[in-house]
Amino acid sequence: MADDNSKNARMKRREDERDVCESILASAMDSIVERLASTAEERQGAISADDIRTVGKAYIDSEGVASRESLREHIHLSLIQHEQELWNQTRRRPFDRLLVKRFSHLFPHEGELDTNKSLLSRRALPGFFMAIEMMTSADLFEQCQQACKGLLKTRREELGDKFLWRDFYDDSDAMDLVNDIIVVIVHHFDDFDKRMHWLHDLINSHLSPPDDYAFEGTAIAEWHLLEEDVPELMKALFSDFLKRLGEEGGHHQLDERYGMKARQSIEKLLTNLGVEL
Repeated sequence: MADDNSKNARMKRREDERDVCESILASAMDSIVERLASTAEERQGAISADDIRTVGKAYIDSEGVASRESLREHIHLSLIQHEQELWNQTRRRPFDRLLVKRFSHLFPHEGELDTNKSLLSRRALPGFFMAIEMMTSADLFEQCQQACKGLLKTRREELGDKFLWRDFYDDSDAMDLVNDIIVVIVHHFDDFDKRMHWLHDLINSHLSPPDDYAFEGTAIAEWHLLEEDVPELMKALFSDFLKRLGEEGGHHQLDERYGMKARQSIEKLLTNLGVEL
């Protein structure tokens, strides 16, 4: 029973962090408004821009100090909470998250799909993962999943509460793990146009239900991947290779890890995608 109570207490504390931040901000706004109202009463309704600045500075120098410190603390706790939620959501298939990070900047923010139909909806993810697995083999894809779990566990043990997903995205070993599987699909694009059409059709035939990502906008039900947007997805997926090719010694590093033929195939694919090397 004691363990259950302790667990419930921890859950309640985590659930409250974002509410606490909102409460601190609301309290700060109320205090500023009250100060402005008092100043306006003292001046019989006449309040100038200088008065507002004076009131604001007085608040910052007094109550504002404690509010900032409290807000900073709870934002940190909220960030830890968020990271724990991400961990809980992705611990089964963390490698998926690393892959998607390569092109997640193409996803719409809340409601954004209504004004920009060329954005990449998250509805494309099932077909994308299916394509990667088909081009690499289920066994290799699962090996990468397991390797990523091991690496993730190691980093979390090393960093403890300081572990953040955003740092893991830039981890050199994690980046190599993603590149190791991406390089396997390169030869599938030797017949570039055929494979691009195949990828387009596969993704569109395996879209996730619109309700899964309804927050993207009311246009979510009609969304489908446009053929002209497939190259943007591929360029994002291979973006780290493009970066490495532009670095001093990058060609040699890629040759050592993957071989000259694979590196040349990557360059050919990037050129077909319209990228200047």
